[in-house]
Amino acid sequence: MSSSQFAIFCIILIALFPLHEFVDGQGTCKQTPCPNAKDKNKTCFCCPSNNRCYATKDTCAGWCGKQ
Repeated sequence: MSSSQFAIFCIILIALFPLHEFVDGQGTCKQTPCPNAKDKNKTCFCCPSNNRCYATKDTCAGWCGKQ
């Protein structure tokens, strides 16, 4: 593989990576079953950086990364 082919390959890989989801920590919230919830079907959005879960993705994105 020549260096120009390798460069094109790298550009394609970077373009496929969804960088827009990581603006202001919004990409770090993961939808998971709520811990300690009585209803096992209830889902929450959990932030690994502060180990907390929130009811909505917007709330999680607002608090995730703020410590």
